[in-house]
Amino acid sequence: MADTVLSIAKSLVGSAVSKVASVAADKMIMLLGVQKEIWFIKDELQTIQAFLIAAEASKKSILLKVWVQQVRDLSYDIEDCLDEFTV
Repeated sequence: MADTVLSIAKSLVGSAVSKVASVAADKMIMLLGVQKEIWFIKDELQTIQAFLIAAEASKKSILLKVWVQQVRDLSYDIEDCLDEFTV
């Protein structure tokens, strides 16, 4: 009788360990995916920043000024989304 109870307990603990390991692996995969996306966004924001600096220096046309404003607004929106995500 005690052997049966012990066997059932071992089986339940083994099952719980497998589930926890599976959940932990899923969370790790999700976090790594988010990390890659954050690196991508960082690179894009650096590109946007370089564009804005170069465009500000040239100030050639009204179209460029409008485009600079739109890109700047987009970068603010991205920053707001990142702030919400970190909270």
